[in-house]
Parts: sequence; structure tokens; C-alpha cells
Amino acid sequence: MFNLKFLCSLACLLCLPLLAARAQETPVAVPDSAQQPVDIAKIAAAKSKKSVYEATYLSADIFDPIATAFTGKFEFSVAADVSLWHRLFPAIEIGVMGYNQQQEDYHYTTAGGFVKVGANYNFLNYKPNRKKDHAVFAGVRYGYSFTSYQLQDAHIANNYWNETGVYSNDKRTAHFGWVEFQIGVRVQVYKQFFMGAALEIRTFGHYYQKEPYYPSTIAGFGSDANTTNFGLLYHLTYQFPTKK
Repeated sequence: MFNLKFLCSLACLLCLPLLAARAQETPVAVPDSAQQPVDIAKIAAAKSKKSVYEATYLSADIFDPIATAFTGKFEFSVAADVSLWHRLFPAIEIGVMGYNQQQEDYHYTTAGGFVKVGANYNFLNYKPNRKKDHAVFAGVRYGYSFTSYQLQDAHIANNYWNETGVYSNDKRTAHFGWVEFQIGVRVQVYKQFFMGAALEIRTFGHYYQKEPYYPSTIAGFGSDANTTNFGLLYHLTYQFPTKK
């Protein structure tokens, strides 16, 4: 019993300085008859009001240009999206692609551009009193690309007839569309600068016209138009803030 009383007394003594310091830091409100009354309801309404348009984001892909050193395929894209309530983000993305395959028995080149239009939805951190504009989002886009391709100096051998030949075709252009789903995150690292990453799922691919041959790589979509392709997007983003 003695020990318990001693510990309680010691705890009270330790807390007294903290309570005194807290009392000194907290100002005491002194009524002033000359001061006009504060409309608390108006202040609360102003704090809870959400602006519709909050910011514009401009992003540049940094993953695909680095991956060029390993894959040989150059691809680069920039995107812009608009923050509405910090929940809905209409977006547009444009990009270019180039691929040059020089082998002993053929030379294949392909190049093109693409555009994606859609929107993302932010699931977290959308309250008006947030301190950072972080976002965790999912979205959908429709992609369209035009890809030119050409096969040159392809050495063809017929072992049955013991014949060989060299084949080349004229440059062709394919128009292709697909649906893309995205899941990603965007983090505010310093003032108006952000970094983010997203997983892209590209599916429902379709050509706009029938061709006897098709490109081996489609700008913005990838290879093999009849399958579902996956992609990774790492981007640097700058925010043009307008929210108050």
C-alpha cells in the first residue's frame, strides 16, 4: 500500500510541471465588448466547402526511356490530368514508340504514336483539410495508336526446292484500339513535385482495318494484339495548384 501511494504521489509531481507549461502555452480568451461576435456557423460552412476544380497535373514517364537500354524499344509518354474534388481525375496521355531490329537475316522497323483518354478515381485523402495531395487511384482509359512497320532484306530459304531469296515489303500502317485499366499511387514528395507508379492492364485489342500482315509491336499496347498485356508506369509529376 505504501508503494502504491508513493508511486501515485510521484506521478502527480511529475505531471504538475507539464500541466503548468501547458497552461502557459494556452492563451486565455478575454472577452472584448468592442469586438464583433464571431459567426461560428459561417466559419464551419467555409471549412467544409469543397472546391470543384483544384489543380492540374503534368506527368512524364521515366520507366520506358530507361528500359530502352534493355529492350531496344524506345517509348515515351506525357500525361495531363485535372483534379475535381481531389476524387475524380479526367486524364489524357500521348506518347511515341520506335523499334529497330537489325538481325543477320532480316531488318525490321516499327514506329508510331498513341493517345489514351479516360479518368482515375481517388479512394483516399480527399478531405478539404488534408495537408498533402497524395492519391491512391484506379481508372480506365481507351487507347488508340497508329503504327507503321516495314520488313526489309528478309532471307528466305526453301530447303525442299533448295532455293533462297530476299524479301522486302512496303511500309504499312496499322490503326489499333484497346481498353486499359490502371491501378496506382501518386505521392507528393516536395511542394508541387510528385512521384507515382501504376500498373497498366491492356485488353480488348482490335484493329480498325484488316491487313494481310500486322506489326509485331503496337505503339502504346505492346506485342501480340490478341492477348492481354501488362505494363508498369513510373512518372514524375508537377502540380499547377489552384485550390485555396
